[in-house]
Amino acid sequence: MQHFLDEMLRREGLGNAMHERGCSCCKIPWDSRSRRFRCRDCGVFVQCMDCVLERHRLTPLHKLQVYVFAQEWKGNCWVPSTLESLGSVYQLGHGGHPCQHPAPAVRTMVVLDVGHIHTVKFRYFACDSSDTAQNLEQLLRNNWYPATTVDPATCATLASLDLFRLLNVVGNINVHDFVGALEQSTNACDVKGVPVSFGLMARQHVFLTRLKRAGRAHDPAGIRATKNGECAVQCWCCPHDEINLPEGWRDVAPEYQFLYMMLLAMDANFRLRHRLRANEHEDRLLGSGWGHLVEDGPYKEHLKGYVAEKDVSTCIAFAALLQKDTRLATGLRASGVGGVVCARHEVVRPQGVGDLQKGERYSNMDYILLSSILGITVMYLAISYDIACQWKLHFPARMSAMPEHMRLDLSRVKLLYGLPVWHAAAHERKCQVQNSLSYIPGVGRTDGEGIKRTWSGFNPLAWATKEMMSGARADAFEDKIDHHNFLKNVNQGTTLPRKLILAMDERNRQVAAFKEVDGTLKKELRRKWQKQIDEWIKQGLLKAKSI
Repeated sequence: MQHFLDEMLRREGLGNAMHERGCSCCKIPWDSRSRRFRCRDCGVFVQCMDCVLERHRLTPLHKLQVYVFAQEWKGNCWVPSTLESLGSVYQLGHGGHPCQHPAPAVRTMVVLDVGHIHTVKFRYFACDSSDTAQNLEQLLRNNWYPATTVDPATCATLASLDLFRLLNVVGNINVHDFVGALEQSTNACDVKGVPVSFGLMARQHVFLTRLKRAGRAHDPAGIRATKNGECAVQCWCCPHDEINLPEGWRDVAPEYQFLYMMLLAMDANFRLRHRLRANEHEDRLLGSGWGHLVEDGPYKEHLKGYVAEKDVSTCIAFAALLQKDTRLATGLRASGVGGVVCARHEVVRPQGVGDLQKGERYSNMDYILLSSILGITVMYLAISYDIACQWKLHFPARMSAMPEHMRLDLSRVKLLYGLPVWHAAAHERKCQVQNSLSYIPGVGRTDGEGIKRTWSGFNPLAWATKEMMSGARADAFEDKIDHHNFLKNVNQGTTLPRKLILAMDERNRQVAAFKEVDGTLKKELRRKWQKQIDEWIKQGLLKAKSI
């Protein structure tokens, strides 16, 4: 350890430059008046003032836009210095190269970047060689995102916004901590406070990134033509007509139709609450309904007709049904959220999340579900829900009261309802046999509990989002879900083959065990049992169709 400590201390001095007689760039010998500089981002070599200015004329933020923190040697220590203090002026519009007709005013910009917060002196360009870009466009083309559109004095580099977004969705790092870390990295002895503008820039940048990834920049009609759910990250493995389904998939034999079934899971999460705040100002949602959250306006309008909704329970074994009307909602704008995911791959559906005002009411969950399946073209839709035994009873009747564009055509789509396998154990025995996913043909070994695992990834947001304004909270959810869905999709390449290997091994064991038992049965008994099973399955499907 002593050796490492010695090297760390050596780094604080001249190091190898102790024996150099001149600038390592221009080789001009040092004299008693020479000012020596070292750039943290270029390396450990020592430069003269002319070389450090020339070297960084094109890179005021260096290291992939990290501002050069030069250090000047004062005889026995390094003293922090900046390009601004050395008189460097960065020229926008030409990548740092001189402009024939620069704007006369030298301006000052505070730039938040990866690793540091910098103060940069710069000029706009006023020539015709770089087309007719306005000041705002000049900043954006230099990868500086302005805090305001009117005479901005603060910017954040796109690299810093990308880094914050990644740290936020992966590690739940908030704006205050991120910018605070940048300030301490810049000068730990002079922390001035976190600028609110960075949070606004981050929200806008994340929203624009989602629009770009959804291809909205290529639509001649522009952003305003974006349709609901169009910016959502959809599941790559679920059935999508004309995308991943073979021709003639609707005409396959009945025993193979399960291959094109869509299996969804829905549930409520009461950790993701939202508190009412005094003196709350208007905070608009960016692209309401365009992503994974239901469109705010129509959703609230729908709920106005269900203020005093009461749902009757006959299966009293499961606690969720008892609690859904008694969840504490005092002082809360939302007592939680309801959500819909694809049960096999755990990807959140487009418009598949919405706020709950007072527990897990049918009016909320019906609307969220129907919003999430707008435009589906499958023949079979299986829905896993931990209170499906009660929720399904009058679902078609409740659906008929919904807006016409949200109603399913039950003549084209067959609905199946089931209880998640683990939660089914909390229901009455009769209820389990009739409703558990374990006994529904076509769903395989899907447990229906995937949405619970999804909530576990979102729960760390609870403490931060419950205090946010409505718009900021919705944007935080959208970004988290966007990242969650992306990871679920890209990981299918490893998870699906692994599941296939396990499934094939288990299938072989089950087939061998079945054949061993089947071989001991008489033909008459085997036919009798097979007939009973076929009738039981048929009755179950007919009953589901008649609900």
